[in-house]
Amino acid sequence: MPETITQTVPQLLSEQKAVGKSFKPRKDFELLKGAAQYTDDLKLPNMVYAAFLRSPYAHARIKSIDISRARELEGVVYVLTGRETAKQLVYWMQKPGMRNPERLSLATDKVRFVGEPIAAVAATTRAIAEDAIELIDIEYEILPVIVDGEKSLEDPRNALLYEEWGDNVLFHDQHNSNGTEEMFKKADCVVKEKLVSNRYSPTPIETRAILASYDKNENTLLVYASTQFPHVLRTFLSQTIDFPENKIRVIAPKVGGGFGIKSAVFQDEVSTVILSMKLGRPVKWIEDRKEHLLVAGHERQQVHYVECAFKKNGTLLAVRDKVIADFGCSGTFWTEVQPAMLTCASLPGPYRLEYYDFDLWCVVTNKAPCGPHRGFGRPVAAYVIERMMDIGARKLGLDPVEIRLKNMLDPNELPWTTPIGVVYDSGNYKEVLKRTLTLAKYEELRREQQRLLRKGKFVGIGIATYVEYTAPSSSRLQGPLGWAVGGWESCRLTADPSGKVTAYLGMAGQGQAHETIFAQIISDALGVKYDDIVVNEGDTMYSPYGFGAWASRGTVTTGGACIKASRKMKDKVLSIAAHVLKEPPEDLGIRDSIVFSKKNPRQQSITFKEVADLSLRFSSRLPEGMEPGLDFISFYEPEAPTTCSYATHLVVTEVDPETGAIKLLSYYIVDDSGVLVNPMTAHGQVHGALAHGIGGAMLEELSYNPDGQLASSTFIDYLLPTADLMPEVLVDSIETPSLTLGGFKGLGEGAAIPTAAAITNAIDDALSSFNVKFVELPAKPEMVLSLLTKQDH
Repeated sequence: MPETITQTVPQLLSEQKAVGKSFKPRKDFELLKGAAQYTDDLKLPNMVYAAFLRSPYAHARIKSIDISRARELEGVVYVLTGRETAKQLVYWMQKPGMRNPERLSLATDKVRFVGEPIAAVAATTRAIAEDAIELIDIEYEILPVIVDGEKSLEDPRNALLYEEWGDNVLFHDQHNSNGTEEMFKKADCVVKEKLVSNRYSPTPIETRAILASYDKNENTLLVYASTQFPHVLRTFLSQTIDFPENKIRVIAPKVGGGFGIKSAVFQDEVSTVILSMKLGRPVKWIEDRKEHLLVAGHERQQVHYVECAFKKNGTLLAVRDKVIADFGCSGTFWTEVQPAMLTCASLPGPYRLEYYDFDLWCVVTNKAPCGPHRGFGRPVAAYVIERMMDIGARKLGLDPVEIRLKNMLDPNELPWTTPIGVVYDSGNYKEVLKRTLTLAKYEELRREQQRLLRKGKFVGIGIATYVEYTAPSSSRLQGPLGWAVGGWESCRLTADPSGKVTAYLGMAGQGQAHETIFAQIISDALGVKYDDIVVNEGDTMYSPYGFGAWASRGTVTTGGACIKASRKMKDKVLSIAAHVLKEPPEDLGIRDSIVFSKKNPRQQSITFKEVADLSLRFSSRLPEGMEPGLDFISFYEPEAPTTCSYATHLVVTEVDPETGAIKLLSYYIVDDSGVLVNPMTAHGQVHGALAHGIGGAMLEELSYNPDGQLASSTFIDYLLPTADLMPEVLVDSIETPSLTLGGFKGLGEGAAIPTAAAITNAIDDALSSFNVKFVELPAKPEMVLSLLTKQDH
């Protein structure tokens, strides 16, 4: 049996907690060395490679498919068509009024966008598979194409994507506050605008990737996938291909960025699995960049006809908005029409808005499906309301800061329920705005702006803010959203005889430093040294069920589960230690892996290692009736329906009216994401999300020709932000603990949300002497020149 130790315990114990410290991410060195293993790095015995024949037409009937020449090519193992095997991808969202369009693993009779997969080839090399694709002969009947969302709603004519519908409406939703019309009648000023948001892609460094291996002898399916939700993918595959879920194992190795799109499942991924099951051997498919731009993550394309009613003093009385959201040929598993629903839910922002009406139309067009994308509808909401606040301020002769402070909720008004039922739990919106002004030295910036204007330089200052509800509860997901999804996450916590602790998480990360931050949380909650904790995730064989990393929910939900599991383990450790030390468990504490007496630190103590060893190898000496081992599992979801984070952004831009060129000079962010577990990794996510937002605001656009051909299918035409575009960025935070275990709030998406609004507000401010009004994204130089040309005429 392990012996107890007697020491002056305070000399052994660190006073500083792990949470709040900037530990370096544990796996960064592995990544920097290039030693990390991604799905494409995996090679299994007898593996073959998949490639897909994709539709070259935006809308057509498939009259015939001839695969005979492709089959004869040396190295081809199998050619699969939808007419042989096509599985209907399941739906997890059932919302009244939402249609569920046909979504087959391979098209059978009709294609509805350029890039839709029709046939799959498995071959001994990817090159041979792609050569075989060229040998498949398909006869098409070309159909009318529609790529404009407004026209699709108003006059689809004979360009119906789903003839049985009789129109192209995927989903229609309305909300009307009682009293909105009255508020508009009382208004001193009504501002009306048409605001347009662009369609763009998540573009993670690693594209979608899947390696499926079916074992005929064992009747088991092993799937490696670049995914944000291993357990969800496992359940989805079980339902879609009608295969026992307990025979499927999904592993997410290193994932090179998710950004929402890897919380979706597409036809090509399912077809790769079907190929493996037909062949009884591993099949790998790695999406190339053109495929990614053609197919994955098209979001944000919306048109808003928005009206805001103001009093003369800037008080916002009411908002009404007609929204037309272009969903391409459909939504994607599993979010469906939620991006547009979240736009409408998020539009009120941090403001005291009691009267709000919206009329939402989600329409289908001959474009790739609309999938989840970092920010998930909220960037469009921030763009609309924050542009309207600036436009309203200009019309009323108010400073943009003044109109925001006038309408922002005060801390004593929280929790606040928005007109459509979203609860803002905690925060201090005005304080964050004021701290942003202080960080940026706002008054000095305004003076410098005037000085530079006298020199002929056009510098603008743009402000934008937002509230993001994160970690939504099961009641919200399953109620208003109609989603068969839970809002909880899980943690299994074990200790071995050496006193080392291992956490198995239901969630899997894509670069958010989970292995670091959750070890910090467990270290504080359990009292064990940070270096003695290992975090594992991403393998459905070992981890408890979880719903994955999305909706900025990871730290809130999984962090809470880690705390609950730690508390369970701590209670048992203290009970065992109390039995050994002959002290009541309530008089004991744990810190730095030592169990000590809180009343008399000089009393004998015992190490965590000794307790763990006793619980396993010396279990006969446990308290009577106590089971051996230290192995616990916990599930956690916040009690509140939402946990809200928020921030204010301020950007300084310089605009050249001769060329339309826009230069970002400096960027300031103050956010409130509750208790920051690791400030360094948190601010790293802020910088990354900001770059994502800048790309969408200024460069990125999935542009279609009238015939439905994507005109920006390579990085020659689809531009991404580079280092020279990024400005100097200063980030600060306040910490208003949430009402959750640990006081955490979501963070990962936030900085991508108000970016477009801040930048376009700054452009308008820079060109205020030209009286331009920016109403359409992205903010490219040619758009600036177009606005200036219109003013000249």
